[in-house]
Amino acid sequence: MSNPPKPRSKTKDKILRTSLALFNNEGEINVSSVDIAAVMGISPGNLYYHYKGKDVIIEELFSDFETELRQVLAAPINKPLAIEDNWIFLYIIFEEIFDFRFFYYNLTSILDRIPNLKPKFSRLLALKANTFMGLLKKLENENHLFFNPGEQDVLAERLAAHFTYWLSYCDLRGGAGSSKSLIHEGVYAALSQITPYWGEDSEPYAALLKDFLDEQKTA
Repeated sequence: MSNPPKPRSKTKDKILRTSLALFNNEGEINVSSVDIAAVMGISPGNLYYHYKGKDVIIEELFSDFETELRQVLAAPINKPLAIEDNWIFLYIIFEEIFDFRFFYYNLTSILDRIPNLKPKFSRLLALKANTFMGLLKKLENENHLFFNPGEQDVLAERLAAHFTYWLSYCDLRGGAGSSKSLIHEGVYAALSQITPYWGEDSEPYAALLKDFLDEQKTA
């Protein structure tokens, strides 16, 4: 049985909070350990005492992100969602991703530089796909959606990819909107991918999508 992790010191917590804000707002590639220390008003040596370099900080932040995202993704498994809660759940996933968005904006570079994060991220991708598969199966069982053989698996993987690359896509196309609009558009795009599979009792889902679109127009 493994021992529980030791609680972090206040200084370590502050280093992680400061680093996360800098990575998200300035871009991880543009931030050095010296920059983090300068913003905190401590010496680089003091920072190094707690974390032996920027990559160690990134690994610690990824551990926090992985823990939080796993808790979010497990929610519909532990308690099935009502149909009106599906968009809220998708919104929460995007909010969690946005809170640690520097991973997604610079994903390939980070995984190349810190290779031990790659299998961990791959497991998160698999969990996303499995969670979406569970949501789709429930909607199909309730006749809100209909799938031909194999379509459900493809859509679950496509949704996992959408949630992984949406922020990068928006950044590359120059769509630097507010966090609310980025997340809202991302959720609407995810819901729209499901519409071709509406089933016999799709009216509640169609109403949900219309309400979400109307809210998006006023966001």
